[in-house]
Amino acid sequence: MTELTQEHFELHTKNKAEQHERQKIKFLEDRIKTLEKSIERLNKIVSIWKLGQEDKDDIEIYESVGGGFNLDEEKKS
Repeated sequence: MTELTQEHFELHTKNKAEQHERQKIKFLEDRIKTLEKSIERLNKIVSIWKLGQEDKDDIEIYESVGGGFNLDEEKKS
């Protein structure tokens, strides 16, 4: 049977500490990946929103130069 010396306990403690550090690093790496995916999704949403705003601006410009129409007038016809 293995002798339970002070060196054995020190080695065991050292191995446990290293394993714990690896687990913490893995957790943080996974967290970073999750945050990167979230940022990518937010960037997509913002770019789609900006495109929508540009389209809305184009429509407003078109309507301001007389190219638009009034739905109420269409219903009267």
